[in-house]
Amino acid sequence: MKRETSAYERVMFHYSSKGPMYFAFRMKILGDLDNVSLRAALAKIRKQHPLTAVRAEKLADKRQFITTENVPDYPLVVKENFSGSWSDEVIAALQPPFENSVGPMVRFVLLRNNKENNLIAVFHHAIGDGVGALVFLEDLIKFLGDPLLEAVEPDDSSWAPMLHKLIPAETVEKFKTMEAPPYVTDKSYTQYEVKEIPQTPFPTLPFALHTGVFSEVQTSRLVELAKNSGVTVHSYLGALLLQCFAEHFGPEQGYERVIQSPINFRPQLVPGAEKMFGLFNGLVTAKSDCMPGRPAAEIAREIGRIFHEEISSLKPLCGYYNFMNYLLEGVSDPEEYYDNRKSGGSPMNYDFSFSNVGRLGLERNYGDLVLDEMHGPTFSATKGERVIGVLTFQGRMFMTMIYDSACFDRETGARIWKTIKQKISAL
Repeated sequence: MKRETSAYERVMFHYSSKGPMYFAFRMKILGDLDNVSLRAALAKIRKQHPLTAVRAEKLADKRQFITTENVPDYPLVVKENFSGSWSDEVIAALQPPFENSVGPMVRFVLLRNNKENNLIAVFHHAIGDGVGALVFLEDLIKFLGDPLLEAVEPDDSSWAPMLHKLIPAETVEKFKTMEAPPYVTDKSYTQYEVKEIPQTPFPTLPFALHTGVFSEVQTSRLVELAKNSGVTVHSYLGALLLQCFAEHFGPEQGYERVIQSPINFRPQLVPGAEKMFGLFNGLVTAKSDCMPGRPAAEIAREIGRIFHEEISSLKPLCGYYNFMNYLLEGVSDPEEYYDNRKSGGSPMNYDFSFSNVGRLGLERNYGDLVLDEMHGPTFSATKGERVIGVLTFQGRMFMTMIYDSACFDRETGARIWKTIKQKISAL
């Protein structure tokens, strides 16, 4: 199977050749998980989600395709009698590059110690997002729990869905009434001076990763406080996290702090998109006054209102629609263009990026296996980013915070993480 890459995938592939643009999930699985059964399940999941097993190829005419042809098996590293830190292994798995021209786009590490297994999956962000990865991992553990379960293979029209092709027609009609970005009609940006770009080695970033698990009581209390405040758990937890960053940076930098969050576009797409693996997310930011003494509920309502208004306006989705349809129109060599454009990309003008995939529908028991814990999504934080990933599984909240410790020192990160844990635990 083969198709041309979207503009979204193409920019992600390009920049991932300069530094890691990946994310990881960690699953703690109890039971007998041997190499043979794991590899059998991986063979099935590859058939069911072939977009994870592709390679990128650029043709002589500068077009780029992804293809499932001649792609090797998912890389799998198995470490027996493991007694170290699984979080260190997540860092190690996020650091090295994917070979975009070779594939595949997911790799695995299995840390085994008797009947305790930690399965780490690292996804290339060019082909998927955190919500889609959960679809993939749920299918994977079903195959692990039931060896007789067969894969359902997609056809050529559905194996690699693209965001801009799944937007309902009535929504596209609304886009036509909205202001279009200048690049839709003004193509002057397609003319640029080609600069000599020095080749730099792929960086091994010194990530620091903090992890936490919050009890059912603590998690329930957070849900209750959000409900009583009339906001989502995402907004209330985001407000608590902003307060923690404001406590550390406010005295010198000011108490107006900024949160960034990915948007899952699937609810705004055609029916069935909610269970699709692919790249269907965008980004929104919200600014709020986090002065000492201001209640978390007020901050939560403010950022919740901003997020809701932004998403409901359809502006983010419209922006990606225009980007994917028009930005590369008239650009003969997209990679050359990206390297030489005067500006572009998302500014890092926020305290942290907050990726909360919500309450999972995963079961605890899959055949003879028990899914005991789960962390993620843990994104490879680059250029000074701090990324907080959250999910809720079987009543407990699991959280990670990752950053490049060369940009955001470990001592500061450890202090903020301690504040976060204390604030949530004291609810």
